Amino acid sequence: MTDGHQVQQRPLPAAVESRERPVLPTGALRRTSRLALLPLRHAARTAAAASWLSQAASDQIAARTAEQLFATLGELKGGAAKLGQAMSVFEAAMPEEVAAPYRSALRRLTDAAPAMPAEVARQVVAADLAAAYGPGWQERLVAFNDIPAAAASIGQVHRGQWRIDGGQVVQVAVKVQYPGVGQALRSDLRQARLLARVAARLTRLNVSGLADELAGRLAEELDYVREGQVQAQVAAAFADRLPKELAGAHAAGAPEPPGRTNITVPAVYAATPRVLITRWLDGAPLSALLDGRTDLLPEGWRELGPSEAADQAARLLGHAIYAPAACTGWMHADLHPGNFLLLPGGRLGMLDFGAVAAIPGGIPAPFGQLAAAVLAGDGPAAIRLARQVGALGQDAEVDPRLIIELLHPLAATGADTSFTYSRAWLRGLMAHLTQPRFALALRNLTPPPRYALVWRATLSAAGLFAQLGATVPTRGFHLAYSPGFRSSIPPARPQRTDGTLRHAS
Repeated sequence: MTDGHQVQQRPLPAAVESRERPVLPTGALRRTSRLALLPLRHAARTAAAASWLSQAASDQIAARTAEQLFATLGELKGGAAKLGQAMSVFEAAMPEEVAAPYRSALRRLTDAAPAMPAEVARQVVAADLAAAYGPGWQERLVAFNDIPAAAASIGQVHRGQWRIDGGQVVQVAVKVQYPGVGQALRSDLRQARLLARVAARLTRLNVSGLADELAGRLAEELDYVREGQVQAQVAAAFADRLPKELAGAHAAGAPEPPGRTNITVPAVYAATPRVLITRWLDGAPLSALLDGRTDLLPEGWRELGPSEAADQAARLLGHAIYAPAACTGWMHADLHPGNFLLLPGGRLGMLDFGAVAAIPGGIPAPFGQLAAAVLAGDGPAAIRLARQVGALGQDAEVDPRLIIELLHPLAATGADTSFTYSRAWLRGLMAHLTQPRFALALRNLTPPPRYALVWRATLSAAGLFAQLGATVPTRGFHLAYSPGFRSSIPPARPQRTDGTLRHAS
């Protein structure tokens, strides 16, 4: 988190009795009507320009539509903004002729203007901390900056100062939930498919499954106590000591790629239902690297060339995504650039643990075994493993050769020592997955609900790697963090890093 404002922090007043009013639009009719107008306005613009439509005019329409879509999602926040943030990861898959205007609008969504006035934020903080710590809570939170440092879909972050046990005062991030956001979320749960249709019309991406999954999980993100507990547990995956879950990989000659201990998860100091207080991190957002804003990069990053910095960021992102899954049973599932900070010393900060996949025991062995079977071209084994993880019904009839061909581009990222991701590769992958000949197989091959977030996180990781255009030791991550892959995978093929799609022979 960074804070460009130099406003002096000051103490909060004692909690006062006041009725908090929602700060977000909460009515289903109002929220739905704002969203429903978007595709109509886009169609009207296109029709009006039909007689003189040029490439420049098309680009202008795309830019104006993107601006309106993501401004609306940002203003509504709640589930609407969540969908927009999730879409930002897949920006690299959009057709290149419209990617640029969408890229700019998507990035701005993560920095949308805060919705909560300072006095409202102070009321929420005072009420929650008074309930948790009693009348002495002000001896803990000794300062609070009225100017928000960041805004998110269900809350906003302020900088503050917290007195920890022993008396030391530390700089903290105070995340405060928007009053009324629960009601807004309930409205968005009912409108998830409408959001998906709007997004599909404007971005050419089918995100209906993503919208359904988001709708089913949003309520979990309202629980800041749960989020604080998860965040504290995830931090253990990046300790200097070797987690016992990785000892087997080391013993088998498959240590994790370098960089696991260069991830920082902020310490949690307090967690109440609507307030989460954590250590403050000074750094630059990952989007600074994605946008080429090298002047914002901290020491340890700005000295690197663009390609080297992208590769380092992707390698650290790989650890951030897969190490917690293997070592703590939690997998971060909200992998948009706003949740990662480039820290001094070439480190990476990891934020926001409201959306996580619970996978006790780590990545299920059949997932890694399935990837290995696909790389080996073993169709019957792939069918058996897909049934075992619940992705394929016991009675579903699918051609094993078609399954291998369908899944091979995904598994191929782990075939060699490293793999180079790119926007062209991701667009090719999306085109491959949507070929008509795979339609029947895809209808039968559906990740079970309990693994939906794992699938989302895996695709989101590929989206981030493609945005970076990075060369990533994907195979090394799978060998270290996926026991099923490690026990089943054939030897690596000669290295090839051009990122092109390859199919099983």
